Amino acid sequence: MSDLNTHDNDSVENEADQRPNGSGDEGDAWGSHDSSSARRYARMPVDRNAPFYNMNHKNRGMAIIFNHEHFDIHSLKSRTGTNVDSDNLSKVLKSLGFRVTILHNLKSGDVNKYLQQTAEMDHTDNDCLFISVLTHGEMGMLYAKDTHYKADNLWYYFTADKCPTLAGKPKLFFIQACQGDKLDGGITLSNRTETDGSSSASYRIPTHADFLIVFSTVPGYYSWRNTTRGSWFMQALCEELRYAGTERDILTLLTFVAQKVALDFESNTPDMLTMHQQKQVPCITSMLTRLLVFGKKQ
Repeated sequence: MSDLNTHDNDSVENEADQRPNGSGDEGDAWGSHDSSSARRYARMPVDRNAPFYNMNHKNRGMAIIFNHEHFDIHSLKSRTGTNVDSDNLSKVLKSLGFRVTILHNLKSGDVNKYLQQTAEMDHTDNDCLFISVLTHGEMGMLYAKDTHYKADNLWYYFTADKCPTLAGKPKLFFIQACQGDKLDGGITLSNRTETDGSSSASYRIPTHADFLIVFSTVPGYYSWRNTTRGSWFMQALCEELRYAGTERDILTLLTFVAQKVALDFESNTPDMLTMHQQKQVPCITSMLTRLLVFGKKQ
């Protein structure tokens, strides 16, 4: 790829008799911890040991794209090409059966309000949730139109205790943004050298299970965007979702997204040699507990 590119500044208490030698489990931390032990219940969307997520609900689910092109912050340039990303992502998500909403240039308070409102909705008939943010960023922070906010605000409201109708279902977050100002010059390789709790089938899950969080780049580094074709990450993600989104499990698919970004792209900024011929690779954090294959939605 050789068009003009830019970057996105973009618990301890376990029954001892259930453990070898009567031992218990301890946490690798010090200090006080929340001792509240009230059991909470949510509807079981799939059998305990099912290898795949249940993607046969009535609806695929909601897909929300926070698209940020313009900013009130003078130090942040407009993100030319981001509308290409949002349009392409919207089309491919609709083809997978998602109900897509694109929100343009929201302020931080409005982003947070929309996320909270979405978490309060009834997702009982939905397979999953998909949220994407296209914006400028830095280490651990993302930018709304007016100010920055912590990236983990995106998934805060969707843990199983806060959003029980999504408990046990995939919650997917895709973030196109820089995570710092480091550059990756790459290296050349050579070949020379149910809910009442009475059922015996019930089981507990961690509140942070079933999340997938994907950043376009690794912590500390730039994320590149082509001004006419859109960001490298979104180009590769949309291509893989378009051609294999109903067939491959999501982590396999994302491995090939990473391959495309890592091998097929290189920055083209010959007038700025320090930025020229730079590389990038996405960063995937998975708390998924089953294989996720979207499959075809009837």
